[in-house]
Amino acid sequence: MGILSRFSDIMSANINSSLSKAEASNADKLLEKYLRDAKDNLAQVKAETAAVIAEETGLARKLADNEAECDKYTDYATAAVKKGNDSDARKFLTYKNRLEAEREDLRSQYAKAEENSDKMRQLMHKLSNDINAAEGKLNELKQKLSVAKQMEKTNKITRKMGNTSLSEADSLFDAVQKRVDAADAAMALDKEFARGKCEVEDLAKKYNTTTQELKADQVEDQLAVLKASLNK
Repeated sequence: MGILSRFSDIMSANINSSLSKAEASNADKLLEKYLRDAKDNLAQVKAETAAVIAEETGLARKLADNEAECDKYTDYATAAVKKGNDSDARKFLTYKNRLEAEREDLRSQYAKAEENSDKMRQLMHKLSNDINAAEGKLNELKQKLSVAKQMEKTNKITRKMGNTSLSEADSLFDAVQKRVDAADAAMALDKEFARGKCEVEDLAKKYNTTTQELKADQVEDQLAVLKASLNK
């Protein structure tokens, strides 16, 4: 079935009427289908237009040839009459009349071919506009859907945060602060312990007796014993 058989349906197809039946969840799908159908129809129009135009051109040429032939045989009949050859004139006129009858049929065929050619041009123009419009609306719709999804995501996060009461939030902050305080306290204790250890070590050095000092004290003791024995 040729594209021209669907001329009325295609010409009456409308993006807005299609979208009026759409819902937010399937509007993009309907537009994509509309766009695919329009592109398929345009491809068919382009494939069939050449044949339609060729038929129109061929009939126009046949019609022009027929008219030229009619004029030619009218001239022959006139020339035959001038020469007194009425019999020849009748033959020329009979053939011319047959050509004229064929001309009426050719005119009818040509008018139909011309109409079809005009319809094909209308279809091509309409479908091209539909495709451009559908692509524009589809891009616009996709952008809006993207924004809507982002807003829904944001609203979901907002609602989730909104479900947390101030007391719950304060408890959360308190728990975090306690962890911070505990870490600070541990660090302070480490520093205090390290400082105390250093003080103890320094104090221990004061009372620490080395091996050399012990030997010196032993010598002194031995000397005192020696002196005491001599004084006896």
